[in-house]
Amino acid sequence: FTKDRVCTLTETFYCGASMNFFMKSVAVTLSVTFSNIAFAKEMKTVEWLFIHTAEKAEMVSDSSFIMPMNREVLAFTDRPNRQYRYLKANDYVELWRPDAADGFKSNPPNSVISWMIGDTPYQAKVNIVNSAITDDGDAIFYELSLKEGIKIPTKIFHVSLFVGGVCGGNGKGGGKDVGVLIRCK
Repeated sequence: FTKDRVCTLTETFYCGASMNFFMKSVAVTLSVTFSNIAFAKEMKTVEWLFIHTAEKAEMVSDSSFIMPMNREVLAFTDRPNRQYRYLKANDYVELWRPDAADGFKSNPPNSVISWMIGDTPYQAKVNIVNSAITDDGDAIFYELSLKEGIKIPTKIFHVSLFVGGVCGGNGKGGGKDVGVLIRCK
């Protein structure tokens, strides 16, 4: 054997036309694979989460409360999409439409309500079974399903309501105009 015919381990990738063809094939295969992975990540279903905040809210029964719409509701997505938008009350309560098969009305979202009493923070896990606009559009009425033993004070302050997500669409309520939303599995 001559030096031209024998390849050391480190020279293997550079020896002969067949190795160059092999390396080019591997490079093309890896490029296509990584491109498909990046494309799949882009195509991942968008999951929208919602935050409704207010300075105060009031429990009007053991399982319902009214929360003012001081600001619009923030809708946002997680990585890799990182989108956000603000929803008016009408668009937000559309998520609980009775005719939406996969909407919040048929499958109430997991949610957390947090509030402050003095300097002490509190929170409760809740399921929101219904919502409606009230006070001429200045507030939202929420009907809750609470676990036994959970009691929320009548008046709560520095309130944040974190609402579990929906997949697809554009973060606005359901319907063909704004994108079809389904509950994330």
